[in-house]
Amino acid sequence: MKDIPPSLHEAIEAIGQDRTHGAAFLAREAASVMARAARETRAETPQELLSTLREVAQALAAAQPRMAAVSNAVGAVLLVAGAATAAGSLGPVRRAALAESRRIIGGWEAAVRRIARHAQSIVPSGPILTHSHSATVLAVLERLAKRGWPIVATESDPLGEGRTTARLLADRGLSVRLIADAQAGLFVGGMAAVLVGADTVFADGAVVNKVGTLALALLARERRVPFFVASESLKVAPGRWEECVDVPPLAAGPVALAPTPPGLIYCPS
Repeated sequence: MKDIPPSLHEAIEAIGQDRTHGAAFLAREAASVMARAARETRAETPQELLSTLREVAQALAAAQPRMAAVSNAVGAVLLVAGAATAAGSLGPVRRAALAESRRIIGGWEAAVRRIARHAQSIVPSGPILTHSHSATVLAVLERLAKRGWPIVATESDPLGEGRTTARLLADRGLSVRLIADAQAGLFVGGMAAVLVGADTVFADGAVVNKVGTLALALLARERRVPFFVASESLKVAPGRWEECVDVPPLAAGPVALAPTPPGLIYCPS
C-alpha cells in the first residue's frame, strides 16, 4: 500500500477487522475512506490521484472479501473518478469521487425505507424470527413491530449479533424475545416468517450471511414457513455462489459467514 496516505491505513484496517457491523454499514465506511483518499491524497496529475484511489479501493475490497457491498461501493467511486480524468485536471476527479461517495452514503437510508415498505406488503402478518444483526433488517423489524408483529431474535453466537438486534429494538420501546440459537427449532414452526439480512447476494439468488442462516432456512422449509432476505442491490455480486465461496475444511476453526442456496429463499410471484 505504498501510495496510500498513512492516515488511511488505520481506517482500512478497522474495516477489515470489523466483525460486528453488517455489509451495508461497512460499505458506507468504505465509501467514506474513498472520500478521504480523494481529499487527502497529494497528487500532481489526475492519473496520480486515480492510481492512489485504485490502490485504496483494492485494499478495502481485500479487507472484506466476502462482502460484495464493500467492493461495489469502492468500485462505483473508482469508476466515476476514472471517467472524470478525461477533463485533464485534478479538480473534476476529486469532485466526482466525493460526490459518488456521498451518494452511496446518503442513498442507503432511502433504499432501506423502500425495503421496509415493500417488506410490510409481502411478509405475512404474525411472529417474525430473525438471525444476526443487519441495519436493513432492523429497519424492517422496527416497522413491523410498531404494527404489532411479535419479533423473536436468535442470540447468533459466537459473536452474539442477535443480542444487538434485540437490544436496539428494546431501546426503541418495541417488544422482542431473545432466544438461544439451539432453540430456533422449537420456535420456527410457530412463526409467520423468518427474516434475515445478507452480506452478499449472488446473481443466482444465493446469499452469504451469518453462519446459522442455512440451518434456519432448512428448518423454515421443513415447517413450511417462508424465509425472506432483506438486502440492498449494492450487495449483489456476479456469478453463482458455488463458484465464489470456498467451504472451509473441518479443521479450519470457527466460520463467521456461510452461503444459503437460492432454493431455500422465498420469492413472491
